[in-house]
Amino acid sequence: MPLMALGDIVVVICVFLFTYWLRHYALDDALHALFGLGTFRPGAERYLLTGAVMGVTVVIMLKAFGVYRQSYGLAHIEEMAWILRSSFMAVILTYAFTFISRQYFFSRLVLVFAFPAAAIAVATWHTLARSVARKTARKRGVSTRVAIYGLGETALELAEYLENSAPVPYSVIGYIRPGDSREEDAGPEPSCTREDLQDWLRGHDVEELVVADTTLSRSELAEIIYLCEQNGVAYKLVADVFALISLTARVTQMGSTTLVESVPLPLSGTRAAIKRLMDVVFSVLLLLLLLPLFALIAVAIVIDSGFPVFYTQTRLGRHNREFRILKFRSMRKGADEERVTLLDRSEANGPLFRMRKDPRVTGVGRLLRRWSLDELPQLLNVLRGDMSLVGPRPHMPSEAGKDEG
Repeated sequence: MPLMALGDIVVVICVFLFTYWLRHYALDDALHALFGLGTFRPGAERYLLTGAVMGVTVVIMLKAFGVYRQSYGLAHIEEMAWILRSSFMAVILTYAFTFISRQYFFSRLVLVFAFPAAAIAVATWHTLARSVARKTARKRGVSTRVAIYGLGETALELAEYLENSAPVPYSVIGYIRPGDSREEDAGPEPSCTREDLQDWLRGHDVEELVVADTTLSRSELAEIIYLCEQNGVAYKLVADVFALISLTARVTQMGSTTLVESVPLPLSGTRAAIKRLMDVVFSVLLLLLLLPLFALIAVAIVIDSGFPVFYTQTRLGRHNREFRILKFRSMRKGADEERVTLLDRSEANGPLFRMRKDPRVTGVGRLLRRWSLDELPQLLNVLRGDMSLVGPRPHMPSEAGKDEG
């Protein structure tokens, strides 16, 4: 959403100008009396430039984390987490910018204050912008026509979210009853059955199908996906149907429900070349700016749990090509061998393994994961062409139904 990204830059600049006034005018005498800080007032243009740098950095981070995607809605707490992480990284990079550009009289208190203030301001702006955009679109009669496959509780929750909370307006135009009527009859009135689905989709100009029936077999789901592809209908699948991981699918969130959705085919030609160029330029710049942070993290890992500093893992890239992804080690040594003993405690369905309180995570590792700092070495994977700054998360072979090794 270009308007939202532009608004983020403006919001961050305004935060910087406000903190400039707060530090050098409103609190200048108090800070001098309490801490002996000098009463100097650098030009506001320095803060305007530095605020713009931080604003652009925040936008790049939010874009990379997928916050601007309109096709689904991040849970509010998840979006706030990504905004906090982006703001934290932006403050670090902006500090590096002030050092490189020799702004020695720039107040570091402004950067300390800018981290929480910018995050709160950006989150508030996102909420207001999406609310206004949704109301405006509804008044103009602009909405995505969506049908829901299923009649149960999940279908009703998704319908309510799509019509009342989604970042872009949806119109739920009907529900499809599964072929064997496994869903409860107490649900919404079905518009058609599985046997009539293709004709009904065509006759009602359905743009998107959300599959909310969690009892479908793989063959049934494959038929529905094929039908959607043949008729140009986008689809979303409740994720615990089964783990469908490929270049044309990704995990997404609608309110409290996790789904798998279709994605456009990978870029090719000139657009792919431009994207690759941007990946190289940004990864090189970020690696140079983050070298001091890399060193601090490496020292913290060694002090906390010894060597090695980095952890590698096999992932699947473009065309299902295997590569070794690089991360800062956040678990104790031998954690992979311990995984088999924890499988029964996984909080995810299917082949995915997820634990909120994984006992293998080290003290430093918890801090790194909280701010996604363990992912920073993946900039080297981006530089090598294994992955991109903007794109789906590379999955492990085991998550894609392929044996690892």
